[in-house]
Formats: sequence, C-alpha cells, structure tokens
Amino acid sequence: MNIRILLAVVFLSGILSGRLNLQGLLTDYRELNQKVEELGERKRFLTLVNRQHPLSEDYVPNLTPTAQRPDIQMDAAACEALEKMLEAALEEGYTIIIASGYRDREYQEGLLDEDIASAMGRGMTYEEAYRYVIQETMPPGCSEHETGMAADLVSPSNQVLNEGQADTPENRWLLEHCAEYGFILRYPKDKEAITMVSYEPWHFRYVGVWAAEEIMEQNLTLEEYIYQMVNREESY
Repeated sequence: MNIRILLAVVFLSGILSGRLNLQGLLTDYRELNQKVEELGERKRFLTLVNRQHPLSEDYVPNLTPTAQRPDIQMDAAACEALEKMLEAALEEGYTIIIASGYRDREYQEGLLDEDIASAMGRGMTYEEAYRYVIQETMPPGCSEHETGMAADLVSPSNQVLNEGQADTPENRWLLEHCAEYGFILRYPKDKEAITMVSYEPWHFRYVGVWAAEEIMEQNLTLEEYIYQMVNREESY
C-alpha cells in the first residue's frame, strides 16, 4: 500500500469518524470490495476501480450507445442519467460534449502503451515513463472507463482533456449540477494523495444520486465515501 494514500486515508477517516483505528482501517482496505458487495443493489454504482482495486476480469457492463455519440457506449443506467444531464445543460444554454465513455481492457492497454512510448520518446526510461503515465492513464483493469460508468465531458471551446476544462462555463455548470443526476467529479484537485490520479476536471463518474449528493456536498472522493460507509455500518 502506498504510504501517502495510507496516511491521507488514516487522517481523513479519523477526522470524519471521530476515531483513528489503524488496524481497522487496514482491514477495511483489504476487505473493501467484499464490504461494498454487502451494500446490496447499490454496489454496482459504487464499484471502486483503481490500481489497488482492479476490476474483475469477468465484469460485464450493461452497455448502451449514447444518443449524442452512438459510437460511444456507457452503462445503461449511467447513460440514461447522462443524457438527462446533458439535456438539462442544453436547456440552460450549455452544450457539453461526450469525449469518451466505455473503453474495454484491450483499448486501455493500447492507450497505456501509446502514452509510455510517447514519454520514452522524450528521454524517459520505461520505468520512469510508466510511473509518469499512470498518474493519468490507468493500466488495463484499473480504469473506471471499463465499468461503463465514467465519461469524459468537455466544452465545445476546449475539446482537449486538460485542466483548462475547469475554466469553461460548461465545466462550472457540471460541478454545480452533476450530483443531481448521480455523477461526481471523480478526480478532484488536491485529492491526488488519495485517488493516486492527477486532477481531471473532465472525468465524471456515475454513482447514483443518493451517493453523488453526499460526495459532492462534502468534497469527498469515492474512496473516502466508501470508507465512511464501511465505518458507519460497523458502528451500528
């Protein structure tokens, strides 16, 4: 376990729960996926995917094409919520473009290899390139896009996946309203020590309205939210 994420989670969990229980936290970490599965039908929307929790190889998303971009697919529930969100934005004068949705494992592997090759072309060794690239491009099995519940959303004025998205009116609208439709900003600024992913103002993840509202209101990451849920359930 990376010491930075351990320290960050220990600190935040201690503040939020009123106690610091390192052994309990380590147990939560090791058994996190099992405990999420015990949350009932909500578990699919709370599937945690990162380098510590790769997606099961037998995971099969229920995909459907998006109306805006039929070549881009998403989980059916996430897609329905996304389309309602984009329609609401359009009614208020904001056009939001879907840049990416579901990506399978093979496609993700190709993206990773391509980005590593690009970094090595700038003089990095393979190991240096790999460590640098995985701050944004997840290894196969570790990308939320493989769940079909993540979407990269951009402004017509800036269709590049960069931090400039945060300065667009479309992104500001998303931050204000995404939770109403069950989405969260998955990789917020100043939370890199917890998510282990660089700030991505374009990356939104469907978790369901009931979870999204709490996450966005409290400025949590999905990791922090799940730890809170585990701790709350254990205190009952």
